Amino acid sequence: MTLANVAVAFFLLLVLYAIRLALAVLAPEISGWPLYILLPLGLALSVIGLMFTRGVASRWSRRIAYLVNGCALALDLLIIFGFAALFVSSTKELFLIPDGYRGDVYVVYDAPDGESLNKTRWAVTYRIPKDGVLRVQGPMTRTWTRTEYDYQMEIGKLKRIRNFWPTTIHPTTENLANDRDIGVFFPRSGTFTDPTGCSVEYQQFYVGTKAHLLTKYKELDLSSYLQKHPVGCTSQPK
Repeated sequence: MTLANVAVAFFLLLVLYAIRLALAVLAPEISGWPLYILLPLGLALSVIGLMFTRGVASRWSRRIAYLVNGCALALDLLIIFGFAALFVSSTKELFLIPDGYRGDVYVVYDAPDGESLNKTRWAVTYRIPKDGVLRVQGPMTRTWTRTEYDYQMEIGKLKRIRNFWPTTIHPTTENLANDRDIGVFFPRSGTFTDPTGCSVEYQQFYVGTKAHLLTKYKELDLSSYLQKHPVGCTSQPK
């Protein structure tokens, strides 16, 4: 029982490390589902191991078993409380996109003539206009975020966009033929600086199908847009 608990704790640490790497490189190949299996399994083994440790005859073996199972239980609880604290402190970002829109989406921050930022303590909502570029007066969210993408129909009903493609979409026969599944491709944030030193922060992602992205996609030129729609400066050259 104790050896099994050690093995589960070891694999749990490996899964956490793999998820950390996945977040660093946005690798979709690494899934978090092993965490949902190993964590309750580790909790169960820790509790059962502590219960059976009472019956161990050898005092030293009993102490080692208490130490190993106790540490494993502490690790499991630390992970649970850590994820709970992260979830409670995070901000939900909701992107509402006009139904049927395909192409680049930009949120440009700190625009003096932009829309007021629809934000509460726990969530921020971005209502993307038909041209795909939303200008808001507030700054970019700096805390940990949980992001949701939805198409908003004219009657106000929301349709969740569940597909998420964070890395390169290759022009395979299957992808070129897939004009059915709607998804979000490669969300990122950045700062654009014009020749005068004026800079603005933005978020960007593509929404649409793989076939549209590979065959009909036309990049929205943020530089040209900002020249026609200046938003002011968040920083000035020294």
